Amino acid sequence: MAPAPANMLLAVHCKKGDHLDLKDPIWSYICATYSDQQAHDAADDLAAVQQLRNDLVGLTGSLPDLRDTLARYYKALTVMETRFPISKDRTHVMISFTWYDAFRASKRTEQYSIHFEKAAIMFNLGAVLTQQALACDRTQDQGMKDAAKKFQEAAGAFAHLRDVAALRVEQPRPVDISPECASMLERLCLAQAQECVFEKARADKKSSALLARLTKQVSAFYSEVLRLLNSPPLNQHFDKSWTAHVQVKATLYDVESQLQQAAQLHKDDDIAPEIARLKEAHKSLILVKGQTKNCGKELVDNIKYDEEVLSTALVKAERENATVYLQRVPNFADLPPIQPYILVKSLPLSDVDASQETLFQSVIPDSSAKALSKYTEMVDNLIRQQKDKLEAASDEARLRLREWDMPEALQALDAGSAAALPDGLRAELEQLEDHGGVRHLHDLAAQIKDLRRVSIEELKKVESSLDKESAEDAEMRDKYGSRWNRPASAALNSSMREKIAGYSANLTAAGDSDARLEQRLMQNNAAFSALSIDAAVSQMPRLQAPMVSVGDEEPAMVVANLRKALAEIDELSAERASIEEALKEERNRDNILPKLMASSGRSDNIFNDELKKYDELKVNVDANVARQSELLVMINKNTAAYRQAFGFREWRQACEGAASGMRSKVALFLEVRDNFSEGLRFYMSLQEAISHLAQQVGDYSMTRQIQRDDLVEDLERPAQAAQQMQQMSVNPPRGGYGGPQQPPSGSPPPPHSYPPPAYQAGAPQPQGGYNPQAQNPHHYPPPTPQYYHQQPQSQPQYSQPPANPYMQQQPPQQQQAQYRAYSQPMYGQQPQYQPPQPTQQQHQQAYYNPYAQQSQAPSSAPSAPTQSNPLWGNK
Repeated sequence: MAPAPANMLLAVHCKKGDHLDLKDPIWSYICATYSDQQAHDAADDLAAVQQLRNDLVGLTGSLPDLRDTLARYYKALTVMETRFPISKDRTHVMISFTWYDAFRASKRTEQYSIHFEKAAIMFNLGAVLTQQALACDRTQDQGMKDAAKKFQEAAGAFAHLRDVAALRVEQPRPVDISPECASMLERLCLAQAQECVFEKARADKKSSALLARLTKQVSAFYSEVLRLLNSPPLNQHFDKSWTAHVQVKATLYDVESQLQQAAQLHKDDDIAPEIARLKEAHKSLILVKGQTKNCGKELVDNIKYDEEVLSTALVKAERENATVYLQRVPNFADLPPIQPYILVKSLPLSDVDASQETLFQSVIPDSSAKALSKYTEMVDNLIRQQKDKLEAASDEARLRLREWDMPEALQALDAGSAAALPDGLRAELEQLEDHGGVRHLHDLAAQIKDLRRVSIEELKKVESSLDKESAEDAEMRDKYGSRWNRPASAALNSSMREKIAGYSANLTAAGDSDARLEQRLMQNNAAFSALSIDAAVSQMPRLQAPMVSVGDEEPAMVVANLRKALAEIDELSAERASIEEALKEERNRDNILPKLMASSGRSDNIFNDELKKYDELKVNVDANVARQSELLVMINKNTAAYRQAFGFREWRQACEGAASGMRSKVALFLEVRDNFSEGLRFYMSLQEAISHLAQQVGDYSMTRQIQRDDLVEDLERPAQAAQQMQQMSVNPPRGGYGGPQQPPSGSPPPPHSYPPPAYQAGAPQPQGGYNPQAQNPHHYPPPTPQYYHQQPQSQPQYSQPPANPYMQQQPPQQQQAQYRAYSQPMYGQQPQYQPPQPTQQQHQQAYYNPYAQQSQAPSSAPSAPTQSNPLWGNK
């Protein structure tokens, strides 16, 4: 087995900005607001800040130097934020910052705000960290560690942009520094950091169970990134290649998770769940292969590698099960889910802390700066404590309700509720409904009919072209007799006619399989139409109240209490979200710098007064948490009474028994769908082979026509010369035969006749007819198949022989040599068609497959339909 291809990771491009003058406007403000001496003292600091910005706007230096410059400039901006107000106000510093979108370079944004500048610098800091991570050598142990750390630091930068810097940017806010984009980039960096952790664990030969959990979390991260990319405003801003890359990555790592879990099951000799997971992984891989149009070559290589590994493992597992274990393969939905394992998190950036920054100390007193920093830390701690309380309450409610099977157990009382269905069956029926149900099968059948019709029509056109050329050759042979000395068409096109016969035989055999499969669909059409959530629910037993109550409370009262408590739990959850939003908004509005700089008293008094604005929110948090605890106690008590009164456990067992019939119908539906899919792939492969054959026949017919015309001209030339000499003897030229002959006025000039050229011994002699080395100006690219699209392949060019009306007829030996080009590689070594190889049949153990009944395919048929396709040829 070849080594696994390298994983493709993404780096973020930096935002580009325009150069500007910081020094002079701030110098003027210091002189006007403070004093000339303070401005003089700050001159060196202003020059240093100006140089930092010039360096980072020009993106000069190595990546470590650029990161250091960005961090130093961000700290300088933090210090300047509390000293120099920047806005359009004439009494403030008037500086316009201009930056261009990182993902759409033509979008330009200009704002008079230092918060806009800080957001752009924080974005670039995260982008540089992703570039540093990508530059690490992940083939080495230390390189994988460094890459994971850099991606986590980049995630921390984008998290800070989302939670702090982006919220203070004026509206309209650029998309690339919006909270939504920052959140997406944070999750992307965490996904790639988890990838590096997985690579390290795989290199260290960790257990397959651990690798499955790690890759499951990678897939979860990428799925979250995909959801954000498909949500506004990002869905209208990013190129399609981003969405395609993330979607393929999410599926690939979900497949990898199933592969690793299957490997662990194989070690444990648990063969049936292993086969179920491998089949599910194979389905996901087949679906993702159609989504690689906008992806890079690395991802395509990863898909091919996973497909090879998966096919090998599946064939081995099914063979062992069929010969040794003989276990029934369960439904994938009935298997326990793989629990993800997170080993990465967003790391805060330590080098952007401005608490120890020494710039502009002469402008603002240290007491004011320290007081502001202290107050900010106090507010952050307060908000962090309240958020921790709310998150703990949400986690407790979710875990408790899941443990008690609420509210699903209560919803089972409602008529038509899907809660009566087992989880695995419900998931399968939802998937069938999402794909269109039985209508999807009829659509596949219609597509197969269309593809078959087009294939037959194209094959008839190819055969008609050969028949036409053969008829023209026979006509010329009858006309000229033995002088028509080029090879007959039947001797040259036999291989092409054999291919036509083989393809026709394949179409005939496939038509029989199509008929049997369509008959099977019509026989089960009614059963397939009933595969829906509503139909399945109608077959489930109803959960009803007992005729006689045996508990202390009436069943109706227990149900009412549960419904009321669950509704109040939902209200408390919504209230917690609003409280968190209120805390964030209050924090963003909190700016006590003017009060600190205007006050001459103790800053502690100002802190106490300002912190009182958060008291009401703290009370709301405590009340919310306390009320939820009371409700959970009440729900626990009523849930026990509910289960006992309604016989919940017995009802659930009855539902499992009633679902068996529906499961068998679902399995039959999936089998028929897979058979149709195999048929669709067969016709696509065959249509591509016919397209290649049509191109070959077209080139053959064109070249034969050119040679036919040249040979006819050579054969007709002596007769034309004799006729012309006869005309000249009847009408002699003026002046007799003694002087130069002048053509009569108005008559065409006579054709010139040249003697045969003389060749030296051993010199190459020119040959007429087909010349495979010259360029053919009459070559056309092959027509694109109507139902199978792929990247156009470069076709060999063919040359048209020079049209020389005076070319002498070649000796028979030379003519035979030139015609032998057709029995040799006629068209510049036309490559033989090699269609894509389909994967191993998935349902050979459990399902009947009508396409598997074919046998004895003709040897001239295309390789994919007759040899490698298990549903259309011999097994």
